[in-house]
Amino acid sequence: MNLPDYLKKLDKKGLLKKISIPVDPELEITEIVNRLYQENVNREGSDRFPGLPVLLFENVKGSTFPLAINLFGGDVGLSEVLGQTPEQLGNKLSLLVQGGQEALRTGKILSWLWKEKNFLLQFPKSKPNLVNRAPFKEVRKRWNEINLHEFPILKCWPKDGGKFITAGLSFTKSPKTGAKNIGIYRLQVLSSHELLFHAQIQKGGGFHYLEAEELNQPLEIAIVIGCDPLLWFGGVLPLPEGLDELAFTSFLRGESMAVTKCDTVDLEVPANAEIVIEGVIHPKRRELEGPFGDHFGHYSHASPFPVIEIKQISHKKEGLFHAAVVGKPPQEDKIMGEAVTKIFAPLLKAMRPELVDVWPYYEAGFHNLIVASVKQRYEKEGVKTALSLLGDGQLSLSKCVILVDPEVDVKNFNQVVQAIGKNFDPAEDFILLPGTSQDTLDFTGPRLNSGSKMIVDATGHFNVADRHSGESQNPDNHTSYLDSSFRGKDNWKVLENTFLVIKTKEDGKKLVKELVQNPQLQSLKIIAVVSEDVPLEDDVLLIWGIFTRFDCQRDIYFAEMDLQGACPRYNGVMGIDATWKKNYPPPVEMSSGIVELVSKRWKGYGF
Repeated sequence: MNLPDYLKKLDKKGLLKKISIPVDPELEITEIVNRLYQENVNREGSDRFPGLPVLLFENVKGSTFPLAINLFGGDVGLSEVLGQTPEQLGNKLSLLVQGGQEALRTGKILSWLWKEKNFLLQFPKSKPNLVNRAPFKEVRKRWNEINLHEFPILKCWPKDGGKFITAGLSFTKSPKTGAKNIGIYRLQVLSSHELLFHAQIQKGGGFHYLEAEELNQPLEIAIVIGCDPLLWFGGVLPLPEGLDELAFTSFLRGESMAVTKCDTVDLEVPANAEIVIEGVIHPKRRELEGPFGDHFGHYSHASPFPVIEIKQISHKKEGLFHAAVVGKPPQEDKIMGEAVTKIFAPLLKAMRPELVDVWPYYEAGFHNLIVASVKQRYEKEGVKTALSLLGDGQLSLSKCVILVDPEVDVKNFNQVVQAIGKNFDPAEDFILLPGTSQDTLDFTGPRLNSGSKMIVDATGHFNVADRHSGESQNPDNHTSYLDSSFRGKDNWKVLENTFLVIKTKEDGKKLVKELVQNPQLQSLKIIAVVSEDVPLEDDVLLIWGIFTRFDCQRDIYFAEMDLQGACPRYNGVMGIDATWKKNYPPPVEMSSGIVELVSKRWKGYGF
């Protein structure tokens, strides 16, 4: 399947929205997409996005290329690409692994192979099929013909450092082992013939570049814009390092994917691509990249990143450009990130028998908050599970892991808070991991790629009769105190008589220290202080406003903190200073002029 065929298929199902009037790739397209999400997405706990179409902008100012965006904004589109729901695929993969493990244990490997023959026969088809001709080579440009500005590349948010290719697939291979990688990395336009390569930590393309630098040689790269949507989805899958995403995607498709050799670099790319950019990343050359409004809902700080020197651009005569938008949740990455969880959670559970369920919260940018339910067979087995998740591939970039019992719905934040109220005793159930690596997009740590992590154990206690229960007592009458102290209920909210959130424009650190000591608030388990831009009535942005804005090591306080030997001990109410700090980048907001423009033109877009 190529991108035009996918769009035609969705068009027949009424899932494609064509916009024919001229639109500006600078800010206007972002506001259109963002408004669709803000106005149409169900914020009542549903993980479905019904009614959000793929958008095809047929007339983009400054370019002759149509632009497709929001490919997976509706979960129907992703199921069309997978040929099944993410849950169904995840269960198939899990049953395959569990069946193989059982067959090896019992010696019934032949009967297992026969039972799974239809699924296993897809493996030989995972090897890509090399072809000599590809439609994207209809137009080829080198040297002074190269001009990135002919494409409808987006400037997504007002304070972005420039225009960014946001949905390109970057193809690289290890200069040491030849292992291939495909990843989605944002690519800032530096000039008409240069891009900046934002390779985050724990990403295959970044590892390949580090290897090339060690060898003092350039890294070859090919960037594909517009291809089989399944392959684009494959670019976000957290596959084990060294596992070829192209081969895995072919396995999921059940047929070999046609690839062709690039002209100027030793890489193979899908033959059905719309646009292919070939280039090299020279060692030890970096330029300032960013800021960029990313999926944590804030701008990431400008930082030095490697430069891609473009050697050739090829495209179909009537090619399509593909883009994506991220920002404050929810956005398209919600569907993609949650689909990844539904596919791989069954595999995680198959490898960890005590793990019942796991859920990264898109509201917090996925990595900032993960909830895992565990069935413990011995005291603190859940902590072992949390530590293993924090050491596993891209999950190692996670910041907060909350553990709950099997009966708790990990997707339901209110149930999670109830578990904290019932079981959390900070003296026994809080683990701080200071001085760790952290997601490149996380801006709360002391410097890029560094920060800290925490584990909150809100499970019941395994067979320890004499242990102090962390269950909340009857709440104090704190309502009148909060009303009088914080100017009414619009400025505070209590979740499940356990978790108090207060809006303030004061010094967050000073306030949270005072609150955890306040005698009228001692029935609570957690108090978080947030900035005034966080809407407490919006469940999505409430979680966003808390979990994206604190560093565990520097912004958490308890009513009592001391050392017993080298071990810190905590007691009483836990406080979180989740206010916006002066060293933080600003949250993404669209300029008022663009908001007004889109409002005036809304009916003209056809909505």
